[in-house]
Amino acid sequence: MGTSLELAFPWGRYHATPWGRNVNEAAMEWPPSPWRLLRALYATWRTRAPHLPQATIYSLLAQLAEPPIFHLPEFGEAHTRHYFPDIGRGHDLGFDAFAVFEPGAAIVVTWPVDLDPDTRAALDELAPLLPYLGRAESVCEARLLRHGEHHPVGLLSGPVSAADLEAPDAPLVRVLVPELPLDLDALTARTTDVRAARRVDPPGARWQSYARRVPATRVRVVHRAVHRSPTAVRWAIAAPALPARWAAVGVTDILRRACLARYGRRFDGAPSPTLAGKDEAGMPLAGHRHAHYFALDLDGDQLLDHLVVWAPGGLDEGAVQAIATLDRLVGYAYLPDFRPARLGLEAVGDIADVAPELVGPARVWRSVTPFAPARHPKRRMPWGQHLASQVAEELAWRDQPPPAGIRPVEGDWLTFRRYRPTTDHLQDARRATGLEITFPEAVAGPIAIGALSHFGLGLFAPVR
Repeated sequence: MGTSLELAFPWGRYHATPWGRNVNEAAMEWPPSPWRLLRALYATWRTRAPHLPQATIYSLLAQLAEPPIFHLPEFGEAHTRHYFPDIGRGHDLGFDAFAVFEPGAAIVVTWPVDLDPDTRAALDELAPLLPYLGRAESVCEARLLRHGEHHPVGLLSGPVSAADLEAPDAPLVRVLVPELPLDLDALTARTTDVRAARRVDPPGARWQSYARRVPATRVRVVHRAVHRSPTAVRWAIAAPALPARWAAVGVTDILRRACLARYGRRFDGAPSPTLAGKDEAGMPLAGHRHAHYFALDLDGDQLLDHLVVWAPGGLDEGAVQAIATLDRLVGYAYLPDFRPARLGLEAVGDIADVAPELVGPARVWRSVTPFAPARHPKRRMPWGQHLASQVAEELAWRDQPPPAGIRPVEGDWLTFRRYRPTTDHLQDARRATGLEITFPEAVAGPIAIGALSHFGLGLFAPVR
């Protein structure tokens, strides 16, 4: 039956230099070498999924050491030239060779092995965490194909035996594959250590000839620019004393005021409905498509270190140009728990790229800030029943499925600020608590619900 891994490349390019070749030779590795792929899976395990059992990963890599076959998309060969200044020599010329194909086209790698359930589950979890293959420009999205799932039509490339070498019916290329049985220490050896040992090829590897089918007529790949409005902007906070996480609503209230001020100065006082959450007549916008302001503690030290503005309906060009120039927040006398801070712009784009910590997908979501129901409970309604009904109602308004379960989470939730400092509230009057929400299937976020959800209250994070 075999084991198949799909590698999709959203940018339609694969950048990789074959082992032993100089980058300026403009040589292109195609198909990707199995040696490179196993090293990438090992690095992904060590850096992104260390909770997976070591014995399971070692068994997985050992079984995937068998030379696979590839289904390749129709491709072209291309390169770019880069000129770098060099004192005394004028400039240096650098080449970047790559395979080019339709954006989103996929490579399917099939190994002639059947994995046991535990090892297959580990690969299923590990594959989507692979950020790129080859050089960092080769952003990829990997997934394990299910048994019986249809393979995409493509150009077949597979290992060639010694008998086939005499009369190949397709061009041959050499790719680096592991020797059997797999030597894990050799697989994970650093390139600098291989060179220091005066070796040309890495230990534990061998060259395997692959037949690389090419299209009968070269297909010209046309990349069409797709313009999407960004949905999120993210900053890092730098200050001698960072604000505590329970001051999130106060900090986001200041962030909103600063964004509106920047927009107003740039456009002669004109309001931004997306940033303000109000139309031209000053009426609140419906649908929760306008800006949400989040203050995050990403390193878990109980101090806020990042800010995010997220608008599900998209941020127009004017809003992005205005708020991307924001480089500081000032304090206010009515907010003693916040001091002036500098901001460093980190990212502008889709929320999945700008703040993946809030996106998931996941079945279980847990409170980052407490959930405060937007409505008071009906007379004699138990508090738990009121919470469940309010959560389900809020999720429905945001096109999320009804939850399968809701349970309270213990924590110091009442220490969080539960009002906007710029309003007339003098004390934290809202009743709020932390929750854990379980869905029947994995859902994508962000999930921010309840009162003051546009100011970071009621924010949930996926539980992995």
